Amino acid sequence: MGSTPGNESEESGTSRSEDGMVVLSYLLSGIILYGGLGWAGDHFLKTSWLLPVGLILGLVTSIYLIIKRYGSGT
Repeated sequence: MGSTPGNESEESGTSRSEDGMVVLSYLLSGIILYGGLGWAGDHFLKTSWLLPVGLILGLVTSIYLIIKRYGSGT
């Protein structure tokens, strides 16, 4: 079940699948984390604008991290 040094074709397919899961997890975790902070801020501060700001901030931050990690093109 381990990878062998000369078997790069199988590793590249698995790596792409793993990369997709990492990108999805970045997107979901950013939205959930910052959305949760926005919801908590709305709840405790009795406002109604922190949740949408948190969701947008989480999405933008996630996209930035994805571009920073995978955007080099190599």
